[in-house]
Amino acid sequence: MDMEWGLLGPESLPRTRRNRTLGLGSTVRAFNNLAVPGLAGVWYGKQLLLTTLGIAVAEQARNEGFRVTNIEAANAIEALACRHAFESNGWQRELRLRGRIKLQGKTDWSFKKVRQRNFYVVQPMRMAVGQALPALGFVRTDSSLFNAFSCSDSGQAFVQAATREFRPYNGTVLNHLVKWVQGDSRVATETLGNALSPLTPLSEDAKSLLRERLLQGGQESPEYRERRRNALAWVESLRNNLATEPTWQNRPNQIAKQHWSDLRAGAVFFVARKTALDIIDAVEAHLGNQSGIPCLSLQKGLPDTLKRDIDKLKAAASAYLALKYRNPEAQAFCSECTQDDSSSLLRALVKRDSQVLRLVGDDIKPGPVFRGRLVQPGEDDADEESFLAGNLSLPDGISYRVRNLYLFNLDINGELDAWLKTKPEGNEARAGATP
Repeated sequence: MDMEWGLLGPESLPRTRRNRTLGLGSTVRAFNNLAVPGLAGVWYGKQLLLTTLGIAVAEQARNEGFRVTNIEAANAIEALACRHAFESNGWQRELRLRGRIKLQGKTDWSFKKVRQRNFYVVQPMRMAVGQALPALGFVRTDSSLFNAFSCSDSGQAFVQAATREFRPYNGTVLNHLVKWVQGDSRVATETLGNALSPLTPLSEDAKSLLRERLLQGGQESPEYRERRRNALAWVESLRNNLATEPTWQNRPNQIAKQHWSDLRAGAVFFVARKTALDIIDAVEAHLGNQSGIPCLSLQKGLPDTLKRDIDKLKAAASAYLALKYRNPEAQAFCSECTQDDSSSLLRALVKRDSQVLRLVGDDIKPGPVFRGRLVQPGEDDADEESFLAGNLSLPDGISYRVRNLYLFNLDINGELDAWLKTKPEGNEARAGATP
């Protein structure tokens, strides 16, 4: 018997993140890293500051005999920074902030309380930017684990440059936060808030250091360093010539041929992957509209609207295969997506997903993170996909890291605030998706 309900469990269940990789996570990461190596999810400078500061605070606190992990300190400092920023803007949605709903009404801001795992959001910014720290030279590490990072000389210099002008209780921001970790509760100060707030611009010295780190890098290969330099030069040229509308047919002078080939192959692959996820979403919505126990039988045929979506996927996957780009995982996926029988194709997609949907014999049924509706833009994979994609003039499908680098370069040049204020439609889409 196929049991659908009746499982006993706790009174409240944790929300499961819809991180739908389709078994393509390593390929997605590879294409993104070929596009702009070492950037991770960074798109403005304060992300790097808060994460680096968290590591520096944890390291100093441990040296003084207090037990605290890098993750605990970085998450707590990020939560504190967003709290100060929200209080300054009246708790309005803002692209650079997280936790608008989660942080409101909280009164106990002792580190003992804030360090707890459920105090702040499930996906802090730290998770999206941590991998950039060794690549850009802000930390030293022999491990990919965040808790194994220690501040490098460049990381210490960045923290000092970014916080030098702020003196909470006539001390450094670093020392004040170490005292907070050790039990001092005095964190509701305007000076500390301005130092931490993602809405407060970085100092010119800190911006200069960020640009130098983008160019020089840290623990990475010379080839990756050169690719990031070239990508930075390209987005800088776009910043200075807003009328430019780059296309895949016109390789910019700043980008080498192989780099451009990798960017284009990645873009075509991303389009195929996105189309496949759209089909998963469409099936989910179809099941959500059914009465009774949701089920789609592959033996009974597919709805006409779904057939049209599958035709789009076949075309997108065929476009990738036509490039003859050598990536075994991407090639296997796109080969699956070009098979003639649409039911077999959909079966393969559901097997790859197994999160939103699951396959039971010849029936497609709800999976563990099924919602039964179309999700909002940015609601899934929020740490991978950047917002405002349609507001930048870049070739179709290009890695989100190129868009992020464009915005990061705006921030370094002191233009991000003004740019964001001219894009209210993007602000609403992103902020409404991940409060």
